[in-house]
Amino acid sequence: MLPILFLFSANVALSDHLPTPKTVKGLYVTIDTFSDDKLMSGIKNICKETSINTLVIDVRSNGINAFTIKNSKAKNKLEELHSLNLYLVARIIVFWKPKGWFDPDSLDRWKQVVRSSKLAIDLGFDEINYDYVRYGGPREPKSSTPIAQREANIKSFFSYLEKEVGQKLSVPISVDIFGTTFLRPEASIGQKSQDAAEYFNFIMPMVYPSHWASGTFGIKDPGRASYEVVYKSLSEGWKNISKDKNNKSQLRPWLQAFGLDSIFPFKTMAYGSGEIKDQIRACYDARCSGWVLWNPSSNYNRFIDALK
Repeated sequence: MLPILFLFSANVALSDHLPTPKTVKGLYVTIDTFSDDKLMSGIKNICKETSINTLVIDVRSNGINAFTIKNSKAKNKLEELHSLNLYLVARIIVFWKPKGWFDPDSLDRWKQVVRSSKLAIDLGFDEINYDYVRYGGPREPKSSTPIAQREANIKSFFSYLEKEVGQKLSVPISVDIFGTTFLRPEASIGQKSQDAAEYFNFIMPMVYPSHWASGTFGIKDPGRASYEVVYKSLSEGWKNISKDKNNKSQLRPWLQAFGLDSIFPFKTMAYGSGEIKDQIRACYDARCSGWVLWNPSSNYNRFIDALK
């Protein structure tokens, strides 16, 4: 895959931003971790000791305060990370919120998400990543929007983000989707990977081995078959997208960095460098443009050997 070149908005100096690495090697960082100097010191040490070149950092989606610290302090912290040659991605949760759900059809919410995106770029982020770009699932708040209309509505939002953020700010944008959605559309939540591929520079499916049902890809225990599950899900899903003439995206998955064997039933397992190495190798074999590890506590110390 050829690397994509990006220009940046006129109100932000080009030198303030880094180009997208040819191969992204990333870690997810929670908003609390980023706001804590001691915890971020640990993250920086990992980056210095390994080949990690990217951090995906949570930001708030209210369009005003990006973190629990002042935006001015956050900007300084981001500049320090840039000095370590780290590519910085702002992760924005779009329609989910604690104890509720934003209406995916609300133009006011769309505008608020764009304001948050602009704030993140002004603070120094190099890319915007969008998560929870969907309607609620079976165990989440229900929407009154007919299921038949949901994919079209989410596609309209994709188009809106490309225009208002990707084009107007001249920055790369990425979107997170379910691993199952990567293989086939899910009309009830409105996610269709082919639609996303028309508007985002990077598609980031969550292909965690623990999240696939027993028997998927002919594998009895997907959670303990890291390479096979990641490779098969990525290669099969990308096969459909790569044939689409409207595709403009590259593939960059989220990988599992937490100790789960399965979610139904819920079973834990020890997770170490071996499982991480297997997933990363599967990404390269599936011709991805990179990968990002997901750990809900941003604790990656036990995986350092896999990241060198």
